[in-house]
Amino acid sequence: MPEPLPHQVDVLVVGAGPTGLTLGCALRSLGVDHLVLDQADEPARHSRAAVVHARTLETLALVGAADELVARGLPAPAATVRNRDGVLLSAAFHELGTPYPFALCVPQETTEQVLGARLRQLGGSVRRGHALIDVHEGQEGVTAVVADPGGTARVVRARYLVGCDGLRSAVRERSGIAFTGRTDPHVFALAEVAMDWSGPVDAFTYYLSPGGTLLVSPLPDGRFRVAAPVPPDAPAPDLAAVRRLLDDRGPGGARVRSLDVSSTWRVRYRVAETFGRGPVFLAGDAAHVHSPAGGQGMNSGIQDAVNLAWKLAAVLDGTAGSGLLRTYDAERRPVAEAAAAFSEQLTRAVTTGMHELRDDLVRSFGSTPRLTRWLATRLAQLDVRYGAVGHRVAPGPATTPRLGWSLLVPTAAGVAAARSAVVGRPITVEPAEDRSDAVLVRPDGYAAATAPTAEVHRLPDELTAWLHGPG
Repeated sequence: MPEPLPHQVDVLVVGAGPTGLTLGCALRSLGVDHLVLDQADEPARHSRAAVVHARTLETLALVGAADELVARGLPAPAATVRNRDGVLLSAAFHELGTPYPFALCVPQETTEQVLGARLRQLGGSVRRGHALIDVHEGQEGVTAVVADPGGTARVVRARYLVGCDGLRSAVRERSGIAFTGRTDPHVFALAEVAMDWSGPVDAFTYYLSPGGTLLVSPLPDGRFRVAAPVPPDAPAPDLAAVRRLLDDRGPGGARVRSLDVSSTWRVRYRVAETFGRGPVFLAGDAAHVHSPAGGQGMNSGIQDAVNLAWKLAAVLDGTAGSGLLRTYDAERRPVAEAAAAFSEQLTRAVTTGMHELRDDLVRSFGSTPRLTRWLATRLAQLDVRYGAVGHRVAPGPATTPRLGWSLLVPTAAGVAAARSAVVGRPITVEPAEDRSDAVLVRPDGYAAATAPTAEVHRLPDELTAWLHGPG
């Protein structure tokens, strides 16, 4: 007999894709009482995400999932754009200041396996075959009505509810949160194949041709992800269709041995009107969807999860006032809007019918190092920041990733003063000789406050004031 659902939890997470699994890992790491549900009996194999970017790997390192994922993926040091005459543009990741100077090519199925295993290692689990039926908000949180695998309605009360349940989110719909935007005319065909071919096996590559655009991403074990815009009424590609796409749009010479999975995906650009309303929050595809160009969607969702997790934990344990939770929408919705705009620009650039002009513009862009470095940084999502202070703090080579507060201090005298100032607070003081000022780093790796080393003693009090701000 399956274990019955608890009647009450602090956080109810609906959806066990990469976003929900990351949220579960983060909440478990932070000691938050929670429950992860998913209506599917098993993880889906038909997924479109095949690249994990540097900032996402930095984020997954905080919950102990990055190393295993890297071991099971294929690091690509660059993203390239080619036509049949050669390389038009190469955006190199190896020059970026990160412990993960590459794009990790790995099927979403593997990402979910690694996150699921990490959740189990932490003592958590996913309750599958449970579908959210309804949501009722009250003064103390939400009452969720859930259908168990046998169809019996169960009631779970939670302080907070998080919808990580995708494009057709039941949490979003039952909570009445609008999902504004539009459906694009573009449809992408997606396939995973085993093949031998003449193209690169260490970079994800866009091919531009008069016949259309083709994206090929290498995967482990000699497999490849193939994506291409196709007519709106096109079916999921079979083996013959994949071969035609490769022959017509790629470098030629591909020998496709097998087709593992295939699907089509209609491009939508939608962002929820709010990522948080009362005790209900949205993350991942439940909050934002857009073109797969650039591989931004799943990566943004994973980062949504960790941004929200530490804030929920801080409010639940009294470290912060409830007003902190409003910063989740304030910080992550602009990131989602920017990702949607960026992916739309990429999609338009590679699907335009003006082939010669397109190729000339891409070639010109690729000949400017400043622009290719910007593109690599943008793809890797290392440029995300929250307000005037909240820049990403690059992980140091000697630091151990952890989901907690850190105070980085340049000098030995400053370290001593900082340790005295943080007594009784959950802040780890670390020496950082490469910095000119002290910086207080949030659990998700972004700066919360900075100060000259001589004034490091004031940062803990500033943190307390911020956490208990208006709310």
